[in-house]
Amino acid sequence: MIRMRTTNNAARAGSLAALLLILVLALSFSALAGERIRIEQTLEWAELEEGLTGLPEKVDLDLLLRGLGPVEGFPIDCMLIIDTSATADLSSAKSFAFDLIDQFEAGDRIGLVSYASSAHLDVPLTGNRIALKTAIGDLRNDGKSALGDAMQIARRELTLVGREDAILVEILLSDGQSNTGIEPAVEGEIAADSGIRIISVGIGALINRNLLEAFADDTDGLYFSRPTEAALIDIAEHLDIDIVASDVRIEKELPKGLRLISSKPSAYRVDIDSNGITSAVWRVADLLIDQEIAITLEIEATEVGAWADDLDLLVTYTDFRGVEGSQVFPPPNWPPIALFEYEPVAPTTSEIISFTDTSEDTNSDGRIVKWEWEFGDEAISSLQDPQFRFAERGAYTVKLTVTDDRGSKSIAYEHDIFVGNAAPVAGFVLRDPDTMAEYVRPHLGVMTMLDASMSYDLDGDIELYQWDLDGDGIIDLETDSSDAEYAFEEPGKVKLTLTVIDDEGKTESATKTVDILASVLAERAIESCMPDDWTAPNSVVQVSILLSVNTLLNGLSVSETIPAGWTFAEVDNDGATLRKSGQTMEWLFLERFLDDGINARREIKYTLTAPATITDDLVQANMRGMVGSSSPRVSLAISGEDRLTAAKVLPIPVVISRWNTTESKLDPCLLELIAFDQINYAVSLWHSGE
Repeated sequence: MIRMRTTNNAARAGSLAALLLILVLALSFSALAGERIRIEQTLEWAELEEGLTGLPEKVDLDLLLRGLGPVEGFPIDCMLIIDTSATADLSSAKSFAFDLIDQFEAGDRIGLVSYASSAHLDVPLTGNRIALKTAIGDLRNDGKSALGDAMQIARRELTLVGREDAILVEILLSDGQSNTGIEPAVEGEIAADSGIRIISVGIGALINRNLLEAFADDTDGLYFSRPTEAALIDIAEHLDIDIVASDVRIEKELPKGLRLISSKPSAYRVDIDSNGITSAVWRVADLLIDQEIAITLEIEATEVGAWADDLDLLVTYTDFRGVEGSQVFPPPNWPPIALFEYEPVAPTTSEIISFTDTSEDTNSDGRIVKWEWEFGDEAISSLQDPQFRFAERGAYTVKLTVTDDRGSKSIAYEHDIFVGNAAPVAGFVLRDPDTMAEYVRPHLGVMTMLDASMSYDLDGDIELYQWDLDGDGIIDLETDSSDAEYAFEEPGKVKLTLTVIDDEGKTESATKTVDILASVLAERAIESCMPDDWTAPNSVVQVSILLSVNTLLNGLSVSETIPAGWTFAEVDNDGATLRKSGQTMEWLFLERFLDDGINARREIKYTLTAPATITDDLVQANMRGMVGSSSPRVSLAISGEDRLTAAKVLPIPVVISRWNTTESKLDPCLLELIAFDQINYAVSLWHSGE
């Protein structure tokens, strides 16, 4: 027999290949004393995929034995059997019994059976030492000796009432004589089968040494010829047991197709029978409480599919009560196979990915009860079907490991997921650039802030902001800033579209329809009294600018650029201050305009005199003007008529219809009505050939 290496650490954790399969079968066996030995079989595969396809493969099979029991040691259930027959030395028995009781621990229980002509259970198993000593002190000598009956009563008390994790012992204080009742000789063998030790202490003058020694030999007990101090010490040491099992024999069977290459420690014996089944045996002298014994087998598969066969394990032993037992353990639990699906299959950082567990339990030998997800960015989950969103774009290796209800864990299933760029999110509001108040209905010509700060990009940056400000699909303004300023040029409903572009080139748009209110209406009217505002050289043209204010304005300015060669003359400034600067005329209203006030309308009037001399047959000029305010900021072109035309020679119909025959000159504003004298004038022109 060999004594194997022992350790108080966990099972050896050797380095494994990149992919590691661990199959753990934690099994235990028990005799009458309950669970005392636990055995774990751990099967380590180097390559899971190859192993499952049945290809030849080397593995390590680890066996781990551990002794189970109370850390403080096994408690004791003890029955004292005291001979009170007429020939017994009762005084010595009582004295020894009192000393013996005092050395038991608080968790131990002691009972009392006395016998003479008959046997009696005086005190059942108890922790009450006073009651026990009182009962012993009351014992008296009398009658014959029914030793067999007494031992039977004590054995039944231990068998029926004794604790599963306790050491069972009968301490017999007797001369070994028996002259009535059942025969005591068979009690040693019956007690041994029940896991009960018998300690015999000779009391009296005529000792049946052979019988008392036989009790001790049959039950791994002790024999003392008389009560002594040394006997007390030996009894205490003999019952201080921390051995869970002894004479442990471990036999591992490998089916045909699996070959044992080596083992650590080496097997006591290795046999291969005619069917190709390998049997390896190890022996352990004693297994202590909390002691661990590790055995490692290096196994090689020599045939396809060999791993699918049973790998039986047989353990035989003698437990801490001395009862022999054995247990056959089934093969290790096969691991589940981890698998999953997910959607969308091409996710972006803005999308939540739904993962669906599709794992399977191999050979249907268990049920998956645990899921361990790793998403590749340090995030984890224990849900069966988790949902997850990646905050940054890139490639991620998602891993799933599953464990079944028998503790077998799969190898991690890995899948690479590429998370693409998410489109930016576009959004905007219109604001007053001075107060930052939001505009619901902005005004025409009033400077408006285009605020796109609510736009964002989950996984990058927005680089460009493009604005279509009139709904024609053409970009009117492009900036790299989230805000810009713009004055709308046309009143009414207009569709605004913001398009944002991120650093990966993805775009997103937001559209709003906005009603633009006319903040200031400035309309120019030109009156030359001739069609299309034509006029003759040195003729006077009437010009008016009508202003209508529809919002609060603190002051208002109007400017006009007079065409070169034309002479300006003011007519009515309507309260404004006029300033001339070359060909530019500027009117300034230093007052506060209210959109519903009496001063909401103004009209500026002036005249323009055409050049006296015109070299070309026709001279045309365009009028340009602006109206504006600085509070709030308004800048708006003056609309209306804007073209002046001076003709060197007017058309005959125009001249005839506007010829003042009384004053013999052209009157542009003459009513357009042909009179008889005008007809005579036209005839004279025809005769003269002019």
